Amino acid sequence: MKTGTQILLSLLIIIKIILGSVFIYQAGLTPVFADGNILSEEQKEGNEKTENNNEQKQTEEKIDLNFLIQKKVEYEEEEQKISKKRLELLAIQEDINDKIIKLTKLREEIRAERAKEQAAEEQQFKHLIKVYSAMKPQNAADLIERLDIKLAIELLSKMKGDDVGKILSFVKVEKAAKISEGLIKRD
Repeated sequence: MKTGTQILLSLLIIIKIILGSVFIYQAGLTPVFADGNILSEEQKEGNEKTENNNEQKQTEEKIDLNFLIQKKVEYEEEEQKISKKRLELLAIQEDINDKIIKLTKLREEIRAERAKEQAAEEQQFKHLIKVYSAMKPQNAADLIERLDIKLAIELLSKMKGDDVGKILSFVKVEKAAKISEGLIKRD
């Protein structure tokens, strides 16, 4: 039985192959398979399209590459300009820092010189106070009347109260009143 079934299946397969061949022959597909010209023309057209696409891509790649090279050159030039400007700015900054240092030193020298001048003026002023304090009140009053009112007020404000009282007693009444007002405002 098994062999009978195997023979029957084999016969069916053979009949199927024969019927399929007849059908293909009648459908007229035999010349397509037999004639290689149609396939080769289609392959040629496909190859030409592929070649054209490849050429177009290569041209686009060359254009893109040229564009990229041009941009790279532009960026490098810009980078060189920026680097040059940076160096110039660093030089200017260094120059400014040097000038700031010089100005700071000069300012300190001026302050020191001004402090010396103020100390000298203060020393002279103290000496002048001692001189006026040592004078007879009448002689000191004569000199005070000739001084500028502001200087007289400052001078008398640094003296002892007893000495100021003795000197002002000999100063004219109007000037003594102005000096007294200035002494009050000063304190």
